[in-house]
Amino acid sequence: MAFEVRISVTLPFKLFVSLCVCIAVAEPSGPGKTGLIQFPPRKIEYPRQRPSVLVAILVRNKAHLLKNFLGYLEQQDYPKHRMTVWIRTDHNQDNTTAILEEWARGAQGVYHKVNLASSEKSVYTALNENGEASMAWNEDRYVHMLKLRQQALDAARDYWADFILYVDADNFLINNQTIDKLIEQKNPVVAPMLEVQENSAYSNFWCGMDEHGYYQRTPEYIPTLKRDRKGCFEVVMVHSTLLINLRLEASIDLQFYPAHPEYEGAVDDILIFAHSVRKSGLKMYVLNEEFYGLMLATADHFTSLQQEADRYDGLKIKYLVDYGDVPYSPYITHEWPPLDNLGFDEIFLISLRRRPDRWMRMQRCFQELRFDIKWSEAVDGRNLTEEYRESLGIKMMQNWEDPFGKRPITNGEIGCFLSHYNVWEEVMQRRLGAVLVLEDDCRFEPNFVNNLVAMMDEVISNNLQWDLIYLGRKRLEGTENYVKGTTRLVYPNYSYWTVGYVLSLRGAKKLLGQKPLTKILPVDEYLPIMFDNHPEESWKSHFTDRNLVAYSAYPLLLYPTHYVGDEGYFSDTEPPEIWIERHKIRMAQKQKKQREEL
Repeated sequence: MAFEVRISVTLPFKLFVSLCVCIAVAEPSGPGKTGLIQFPPRKIEYPRQRPSVLVAILVRNKAHLLKNFLGYLEQQDYPKHRMTVWIRTDHNQDNTTAILEEWARGAQGVYHKVNLASSEKSVYTALNENGEASMAWNEDRYVHMLKLRQQALDAARDYWADFILYVDADNFLINNQTIDKLIEQKNPVVAPMLEVQENSAYSNFWCGMDEHGYYQRTPEYIPTLKRDRKGCFEVVMVHSTLLINLRLEASIDLQFYPAHPEYEGAVDDILIFAHSVRKSGLKMYVLNEEFYGLMLATADHFTSLQQEADRYDGLKIKYLVDYGDVPYSPYITHEWPPLDNLGFDEIFLISLRRRPDRWMRMQRCFQELRFDIKWSEAVDGRNLTEEYRESLGIKMMQNWEDPFGKRPITNGEIGCFLSHYNVWEEVMQRRLGAVLVLEDDCRFEPNFVNNLVAMMDEVISNNLQWDLIYLGRKRLEGTENYVKGTTRLVYPNYSYWTVGYVLSLRGAKKLLGQKPLTKILPVDEYLPIMFDNHPEESWKSHFTDRNLVAYSAYPLLLYPTHYVGDEGYFSDTEPPEIWIERHKIRMAQKQKKQREEL
């Protein structure tokens, strides 16, 4: 073996050295032989286009939510020129068709293709007991659904799509990476796990199935649903939103209609397709590594379209709290109804200037609720000085201490009291007959407006004399009785929180009349004292006329957005070390009670 070495050295100013070494391995000479090592040519990787996806959407009587459903679809971070949107709609009793046609005109140049077809026949429309169009299903409707799903599958194959994504129109893909995440799994059929706010035990997958092909609860279901175990898991059933990999050879055997010759079960699209997947030798998977989106719980057969729309409007407010803004498609005209105060003289929102995040969230909630609100700037406990407290004549109740933390009142709690106190004063000064008072960390329960109106109707129809009505609170002790003649009002026991309440002019006068700033304590302690249902007699003794007439909504219409110990919880009235300690004490008391019960 010999080496040939060539060295070239150039040293201008002795700063640069170029060394070139060429090594050749001597091999036997002969025809076609070379003395140099042969290296394969470098392979160049060129960027590839993303897989093509046909999004199949079947829509019926969904006018109330299409603006948001399509808004979420548009937010998917996937190249729209690689997406075909295939939509079929029929049998509508609302203006679903008109909305979809408007959207298709606007989105036609955005996606690779928008294929929309509609029919206004109402052959499959079911009516409820009042003669209204309802959400009921019958066998004819199931067969029709099967045929439409098969048409979508055939269309995807005709378009040579790599994947088909079925999305029901009441499923909201909030995570904008959902399509990407599903494709990354490289599974034959995979669904993103969707959550249902109205039913914590329902989702779009099954872990078990009985011998007749129906749902069967298994030990794996709840841990998967709660994400106690995370990943992509093989399951027996996925439905509502699912991705099918059409690049797999066996996918050609998948079908919705007609059913496989060996299928003997009920006429149901999800059961028939699951059977088809099994017969093709493929498997189904559910992905729950992240939060991907929400789905509406199935409405019962007696639910009217208006009730379904009202239910969604209530849930949408919850979505704003938990998942950020709810998008509206820019390709659909949206006109907001006029603002309304629901008969109240004013709706006050107490909010800190330094918490614009809460203010913006509440603005969106009020936009959806159509409330005309007045911002009442909260008093910031961080800025309270001793001089300022003295100027207002504020004096601490000498024998008060926090029942949990055994500490004096905080500046934050004083600021909270003053914030409500300022609202009471404005009610008195402007002689407002009835007002709604809300804090900026409240969460509206579904159907909030209708339930609030129904509650106030009971107050009026029963000619009730009232001063304050809790809409949200933390009940601390005892059972509570209904107010006579009502189904939505109870007499409240000792309670915490001032997250939301209705206040009358007479109630404001009573609350101010006791001069509470001269013996201040937290406002949610003051209210139970004033309606004379507080366990601490020594605190009650500071106030003479404890005759506030108080009721509470039942069920409650408001809750806080976060509780102590929740991720994202932050208190503006207590330092972190206080509410953490309070949470520990409460948890210890709860565990002790559980042990005693056992």
